[in-house]
Formats: sequence, structure tokens, C-alpha cells
Amino acid sequence: MKLVDLRSIRDRTKSATEYIESLPESEKQGFLDVYEDYQLDFGIVEALRKLARDVTIVVLSAGWCKDCKNAIPVLAHLEEEIDLDVRVFGGIKTAPLDPKHKWAIPPSPPEVEEWKVKAIPWIEIFDKRGNRVGTIIEKPTVKTTLEAELLYVLENKTRPPSKRQTN
Repeated sequence: MKLVDLRSIRDRTKSATEYIESLPESEKQGFLDVYEDYQLDFGIVEALRKLARDVTIVVLSAGWCKDCKNAIPVLAHLEEEIDLDVRVFGGIKTAPLDPKHKWAIPPSPPEVEEWKVKAIPWIEIFDKRGNRVGTIIEKPTVKTTLEAELLYVLENKTRPPSKRQTN
């Protein structure tokens, strides 16, 4: 993957908290319920604090997506606790009638095709220069929580194994 323009991404995205607040009421409550019920693992959070300083998390999400409802609130907590830089492309839509494209562009951003997105949430981790550090697809596959999976990726600078084929 070539370097990404994080400035351009910031201009076209919202923080995790802003994203949740911008959702239609019919979708927002599910995200808020997870946010209110979720307890971060503060041992993991402290380990993340130093490693996450110089990274930007970019998430492709949709209000209808159950795994997004579980992931985005955790990232919102991490924004608050360790000032994690999270940027969310919301409103991702499939293109069920287009056999050549999985995602409808627009409203989905062009990154869905550039990054070969197969499922959401698609969580890309970039260093401050825009180099991809790792990717988390849908939900944790190596660890039991998203914050632990994020720590794993940052410590190992790799994509965790996925049940889904991503190539």
C-alpha cells in the first residue's frame, strides 16, 4: 500500500465520538449502549498509551453493521483515555446489484477499493507519515478485546490472522 494522505482523510472523516453522535437516532442508541456498558482493560490501555502516540486509526464503518457497533465505542473510549487519533469513514454501503464492486462509491469513500476492503469494520493503523502499520478486520482474531488486538498489532507491526481471506 502506498502512503496515505492523513490530512485528506482527516478532512473527510469524523472522530469515533463525532461519528456516534452523527448517526441517525435509529442507529445511534446501539452504539451508545455498547459505549456505556464497555469497560476498557486498563492494563492494556496503559501499554497502549506509549505505542499509540504516533498512530492514526482509520475505520470504515456503517450504522447497520453489528461488528461496527461493538468496535467504534471501544475506539471512542480510547480517544478519551489516551487521546488515540481515530478517524471514521461512516455510511459505508454495499453495491448488491453491481457484480464488479462490493461497495457503492459514493457514498462509500474510494479507499474501500484502494484498500481492498472485504468486510467492516475495516480498521487501518497508520504511522504519522501515512505508512500502514497493521489492519484489524471486523473483530479481534488473536486477542479477546479490541484494545488488546490493537496492542498486539502495534507491538508486532502486523495484521493479525483473519478467518476471512483479505487478498
